[in-house]
Formats: sequence, structure tokens, C-alpha cells
Amino acid sequence: MARYRFAVEYFGAPFAGWQLQTNGPTVQGELERALETVLRQAVRITGAGRTDAGVHAVGQVAHFDFDGELEPGRLERSLCALTQPHIQVRRLESCPSDFHARYSALSRRYLYRIARRPVALMRELSWHPGFPMDLELFRAELLKIIGKHDFVNFSLPRDDGKPTLCTLVRAEVESEGSFLHVRVEADRFLHRMVRSLVGACFEVARGMHAPGLVEAIFEGRFQGSRIWAPPQGLCLEKVTYPDYDV
Repeated sequence: MARYRFAVEYFGAPFAGWQLQTNGPTVQGELERALETVLRQAVRITGAGRTDAGVHAVGQVAHFDFDGELEPGRLERSLCALTQPHIQVRRLESCPSDFHARYSALSRRYLYRIARRPVALMRELSWHPGFPMDLELFRAELLKIIGKHDFVNFSLPRDDGKPTLCTLVRAEVESEGSFLHVRVEADRFLHRMVRSLVGACFEVARGMHAPGLVEAIFEGRFQGSRIWAPPQGLCLEKVTYPDYDV
């Protein structure tokens, strides 16, 4: 078996997420369908991260194994043609057999885009909350997530025994025109973790909760209602590897 890897960009609105599911089309499912059409055999792909329904990506990475001859450039073009317009594959190439899209990754970086006013062209790629917010309060609250923490309270309830410690190496928000760009980078992320973090910081920035909400959630002291930032503003921006740059 030879191993191949590729980067993939996708518009998440039409999909029930990255991972194969029975309740709707997924990015993984569309790519595997296209691969089977071209290669004439079933092929399973593995992605670097399992983005949720409605979440986008410009830097997702995946790999697959194939026992046969293929020309990477031609296969890349065929996959783009078969999955358009919402999925685009790039940098498809052979790779070492020990490369793993998920486990070889050093970090993942997400971008969350908040619109400061109603927008038309970027409406499906951003969240317009409809409330004024204090950027400095947002930034100060966001900085509290940097470091190694247990993010179990910033994810959907889970009881699967899997680790919930994550190391955040980057957390910043910048104002760019009509948008706030929130970027977070970590070794791993939990289910809906970024959307939970953005929602908590936003609640402080608009005055619904006092500063210190992030610490209260970390410590399990906060029992009130919380807002989850919606999926359309979230994008998997980059996955970092030791020897593969997309």
C-alpha cells in the first residue's frame, strides 16, 4: 500500500460535518465517493480534524492508502471536478507511510469571523451577533485560555473516557475592516470547543457577564446559561506538520 496526502478546502454549509454520518452529506463522504469513482475501489480517508456541521475549512488535511498506480496531479484534478463547487483539493502527493493526517499534526489553527455590522457577501462565512461589544474586554478574556487547561466545560457533554486537556499556544482577536478575526491555535480541540470559547468571550464583551467568566467555566463554578457562537463563522485555517506545509 502506498500512502497519499492532500489539503482540502470546503464550504461547510451544505454538509453535516467532515466525518461520515447517516443524517446527511459529509465532506469525507463526498471525497470518498469521488475517489471510488476515479480509482474504481472503495478508499477510506482520514482527516486532521472533524469539523462540525456548517463549519468551513481552507487548510484541512487528509490521507489515504491505495494499492495501485495513480498519477497525483490527474487525481487531484478529477477530485476537484467531481466534488465542485463546495470542495477543492490541492497538494495531493505521495508521502511516507508513517504520515498520519491526525496524529502527525503539531497544531491546528481556527479562525472565527465576527461581523461588526450586517453583511451580504460574507453572511455565510461570519456571525453578526447584533449587539455592540467591547473589543478590549473580549481580548482580555480570550487571553485567559492560553496554556494547558482542561477544556471539558468548553465542549459538548461527553463520557467517552478520552482526554480533555488541550494546550493553547495562540489566542488573539484583530479588527479588520467590518470584521473581528479571532484566531486560536492548539495541539488539539474538543467538540465545539472554539464556538464555546468565542461565545463566552462575547458574553463578557457585551456586558452580559463580568470579566472572569472563562476562569469560572474552567473551574466549574459557572452554572448559568451560555451562548454558543454559530458554526458559519468558524473555519479550520491551518494544520501544522513537521514536513508538510499547506
